[in-house]
Amino acid sequence: MSHARADTGDGPVAPPHLRRMIVGVDGHPEGRDATALAAAVSRATGAEAVLVAVLADPLIVPLTGLSWKELHKHAEQMLAQTRDEIAPDARVAMETDFSVARALERVAAREHADLVVLGSSPQGPTRKVRIGYRTRQLIGDAHCALAVAPRGFAEAGAPAIERIGVGYDGGPESVAALALAGTIARAAGAELSVRAVVDDRIPTFGLRGSRGARIVAEWESLVAGDVEELRKQAVEAAKSGGVDAHVEVLSGRPAELLLELCEEVDLLVIGSRRWGTVARLLLGSTGEALMHGAASPVLVVPRTHATP
Repeated sequence: MSHARADTGDGPVAPPHLRRMIVGVDGHPEGRDATALAAAVSRATGAEAVLVAVLADPLIVPLTGLSWKELHKHAEQMLAQTRDEIAPDARVAMETDFSVARALERVAAREHADLVVLGSSPQGPTRKVRIGYRTRQLIGDAHCALAVAPRGFAEAGAPAIERIGVGYDGGPESVAALALAGTIARAAGAELSVRAVVDDRIPTFGLRGSRGARIVAEWESLVAGDVEELRKQAVEAAKSGGVDAHVEVLSGRPAELLLELCEEVDLLVIGSRRWGTVARLLLGSTGEALMHGAASPVLVVPRTHATP
């Protein structure tokens, strides 16, 4: 394991900050999970939390059996209770739309939010992250970072962010994740662990006989070289970002090793998929695996946060 220290020479690259986040709250336990995660991030960073309830459009209110006034009052009471019990320093807001995802995106833009916080799907396993269809709708459209709390996260009371993990692969998206994770870690006084993974799966074609043995030997040599190169990149990225971090580089399947890291940390920060529209959140195969089984909250950083 390598250790990276802040560079006190010419000064680190200025990291991104979390100043404001919006939180999707709907009266269900998963909304309380999101509020608990936002409260933990707020305590760690000082970022302001805005709890948001989305009301159905007045045109479909008759289908609910309640009047618009009754729905509005119920939402106000739910928001106030959630705030008072979990995040007493938060603001509350209500938005009206047919689409919850669209409403949250609109509030995030209006509030100039740096982060949207959501709960997991109610169909997911307890203590695991599992994104639902509303989160899926936001992914690809959100212009800011997005965090998802595991189901049952609020049951822990007032969880603290003391250990933060970062997935790193050498690309600018993972540099962005490392920068934001470093910001949170410094503000919270948390430990920061960077895990870089070189995928060591051998291609399945042409592995028969002596030719196959040579390919396997060459592949193992290439993987070892990639591990050392990625180690240098990760240490340098931490130094450039002014981050004090533990850097670990492993070979294996990235998704599996990052899921293991989730068992050891209070928050995992990853970058968006490398290819796709700039200023959007996109999940690759590793991100998909984490959003369907991580034991810790997962925060995804959009490509626009990438450092030069």
